[in-house]
Amino acid sequence: MQHPEAIELKADKIAAGLVIVFEHWGAPAGFVVVVPREDGNADMDGPFVEPDLWRGGIGRKLVEEAAQFAIAIEAAMLIATASPRAEPFYAKCGFKPSSVRSTPHGPVSVMQRSLVF
Repeated sequence: MQHPEAIELKADKIAAGLVIVFEHWGAPAGFVVVVPREDGNADMDGPFVEPDLWRGGIGRKLVEEAAQFAIAIEAAMLIATASPRAEPFYAKCGFKPSSVRSTPHGPVSVMQRSLVF
């Protein structure tokens, strides 16, 4: 919410079929983007959920859909960048911290979730 430009949805990601949208009562309520990486993993951008719908399970559903999509494209790991505020959410979704990265908005955790069982 402090950096709305961080949730800009790129048209090329939509055109490539990399965006998963969650609808609530027929209107977009949230989305997540899954991007394959050359190393055999996938980056997850999001999930982003409308603030008035937070804490209703939409974010977790989007993460699970992203994981299933990543498995379908044969990714071994789903990788997310988490702000300090979002780290507990990602941990509840099965992600583990792997490193810390500096951004213009401050340090963030790079977290990963294994997709190989």
